[in-house]
Amino acid sequence: MNVAQVAVWCLEQLGVKRIYGLIGTSILDFIDAVKDSRIRYISTRHEQVAVSMADAEGRLTGKPGVAVVHAGPGFLNSLISVANAYKDTSPLLLISGAVKRRLAGLDSWLEVPQRDIIRPIVKAVFRVDKPLDVAKIIAEAYSTAASPPQGPVFVEVPEDVWSMSSETAPCRFNVRPPPVVSDEDLKKVAELLSKTRRPVLLAGGGINNDEGARLLLQLAERWQIPVAVTGNGRGAFPEDHPLFLGRAGFGGGNPVADQALIRADLVLAVGAGLSDTTTYGYNYVPRGDIIVVNLDPLAEKKPIPYTLRFYADAVDFLRKLVAAGIDVKVDPNWHKEIEEMRKSWNTYLEEALSRSYHGFVNPSKFFYHLDKALPRDIVMVGGQGMHIVYTFSFVKIRAVRGYLAAFNLGAMGFAFPAALGAKLSMPERDVYAVVGDGEFMMTVQDLETATREKIPVKIIVVNDNSYRVLYARQRAQKMGRVFGTLHTNPDFVKLAEAFGVEAMSISSDDDIPKAVKFVTEHSERPKLLEVKIHPDDFPPMNIEAALKF
Repeated sequence: MNVAQVAVWCLEQLGVKRIYGLIGTSILDFIDAVKDSRIRYISTRHEQVAVSMADAEGRLTGKPGVAVVHAGPGFLNSLISVANAYKDTSPLLLISGAVKRRLAGLDSWLEVPQRDIIRPIVKAVFRVDKPLDVAKIIAEAYSTAASPPQGPVFVEVPEDVWSMSSETAPCRFNVRPPPVVSDEDLKKVAELLSKTRRPVLLAGGGINNDEGARLLLQLAERWQIPVAVTGNGRGAFPEDHPLFLGRAGFGGGNPVADQALIRADLVLAVGAGLSDTTTYGYNYVPRGDIIVVNLDPLAEKKPIPYTLRFYADAVDFLRKLVAAGIDVKVDPNWHKEIEEMRKSWNTYLEEALSRSYHGFVNPSKFFYHLDKALPRDIVMVGGQGMHIVYTFSFVKIRAVRGYLAAFNLGAMGFAFPAALGAKLSMPERDVYAVVGDGEFMMTVQDLETATREKIPVKIIVVNDNSYRVLYARQRAQKMGRVFGTLHTNPDFVKLAEAFGVEAMSISSDDDIPKAVKFVTEHSERPKLLEVKIHPDDFPPMNIEAALKF
């Protein structure tokens, strides 16, 4: 066997079912070896798409998604997607070709300092120079990506090494266990919990899995503590539950969750950190006690007055809390205060639903009615832009890992590719990509991938012919000096149909029922729904806090 064949064999032993990539001369031998394996190879039209598809697989399954890219340009095209995975602690293995060893360091064709470039945005960097090391390196890289805190790992293989003779070696999945909260520290938490009367639980991505969500629900109901979530925490707590407050933080947080965190006498953040996004640039920091249990190595650098902070596994922590039998007494007036905040927020939502535009759809009304038609176990993938806020205000996520987005980097171009990877990883769940027109045009070419690979994803394009976040800021902060934020678009229905995708467009509220029916009905093919909206419509959000960010 050669190095390429051993690498693919090792990935098979590790349980890898799919590899996403775009072929090039520096990985030709590797792709050839994949052809003879049981691994499905998904060829994409851009490296950013391939890596975001792998990223989504890692987020949903908890096991590293695998992508392979060509040296130089292919590698550079993948970096936004790698950074998304790094910022959101998503397990990912990126394999890249490199120039032949005899050409390294000579400013050769395709050559850039790949390992130096990528090192700050991955957990670890590996290079295969010796043919007999390939199995060991692949296994170690894959295990490192999966070990808490999860994240992307990079493996570089020079073009001439792939074809060299090698041999199989033990290729084991060895995930290193995370640190846990000690019994002594648990007593400190219990003491604070016994004193609290106005608590809030803040749930993040670190407990957004089956066991974490089950334990969180058990504790919240036992203690009757209200629950807020971070962006990556959506799905960790059922959003139709009476104790659910909403998403907290910049980019779609609501005033109920934001104000509850500030007014609480204790915030217990599990699998979540209090970042600049959660606190609107550290302007909305909780005033009470703050307990954080999260695998965040940079937590100590953040300007948060922690009462207790533990670099530890949040699921294990919840498991111990459930077993400890701690008694928490919540003041009934705390729930009443939250209900008053909720009434005010609901009034705002009703106002948004009442809006009407000639020749455009009210997006609040569309997503409100879409939510009523969605099954509980969907996966929704949100893009970056103002359109994503409607999905926070009007779409309830009711299942674990039911919402994905590039929350902590804020990069456009994630939603559509990630939805493709999500559907391949979870074929039994309906997957919706909610994209703005500006973002969708960055990856639209991979409609061909969706059609060729028969990936029946549902794509909702919220079309306002603008980069609306910046358009709104120009109108509000630059005295209406609109510049560089308005654009035109192709006919999305004709474009989609040219790729073999079923498509529909609406521009009136009267068309919402048939649009919802179209996009939610089962199909073996991908579907695209364009929702034309007015660029001046403003989604419900915590505007006061957002302006401070």
